[in-house]
Amino acid sequence: MSHSWINHHAWFSRRHILLASGPAFGKALPQRRRAPIEQSTESAITRLQQLLAQSPRGRFGIDTLQLMIGAPWVRYTVLPWQDNLKRDADWQGYARVLLGQQYGVGTETWRIQVAEGVYGRPRLAAAMDQGLYQTLVELAKTQKVRLTHCEPLLTAAINRHHKALKGKEFVLLLIEAEHSTCVFWRSGWRASVTLPFALNPRPDGEALAALVRDAAMLVSDFMPRQVYVVSSDIQLQAADLQSEGMTLQPLGGVHPRFAWPADWREAAEPVLAGQV
Repeated sequence: MSHSWINHHAWFSRRHILLASGPAFGKALPQRRRAPIEQSTESAITRLQQLLAQSPRGRFGIDTLQLMIGAPWVRYTVLPWQDNLKRDADWQGYARVLLGQQYGVGTETWRIQVAEGVYGRPRLAAAMDQGLYQTLVELAKTQKVRLTHCEPLLTAAINRHHKALKGKEFVLLLIEAEHSTCVFWRSGWRASVTLPFALNPRPDGEALAALVRDAAMLVSDFMPRQVYVVSSDIQLQAADLQSEGMTLQPLGGVHPRFAWPADWREAAEPVLAGQV
């Protein structure tokens, strides 16, 4: 059955592009496909182009594309509050300086996004390569889909689960296939760090607690008792996440269309009509 409007949701991870394509309205299950990539912009763009070429399309030509960008394509930092920063451009410039200091690289080619926040509290910032973003915009045009969102994976996780994040202080742990990101909260976001992570289908609570303790030492912040865990790469059960002196609470996946377990199929190699 043909639908009038298809929503495409793509997730850039380290080694795969995942694409879930389904009708904007109704309860029909999305078509789910994955394609392996090398850690290069060219590989990622080519694979996304292939997946979109195989995906269903709506009748009216108003299909949309939403992107979630995971590690290592995106980097994070926390910006301490500054009274003298009034405009968005001021906050972005401040973020550019701190990101350069945190990662020890030039940030001139980075596209930076600073999350809105409560007056007086620190703000979370994310950055990705501007060239990658612009190429994704052009790809959407050539594929005749409208790019409506390009969101860092951590931001997507926070937005989905913000009502469950409770307490005066806690850590949000985002687990991906080869990375984990910890963000620390105490009256606002305080620090963030992304670490290598060896994915285990049945994670051990003590191993995750050790990971959080390492993150706390790296950012010189508090040792949390409450940790909220989000992942669409592994199934998380509270019974498996027992740890001495630390409560690890699984919240689920980063997005409803990327919930675990997902029946992802490897995409066949199509013949491309053109290159981006």
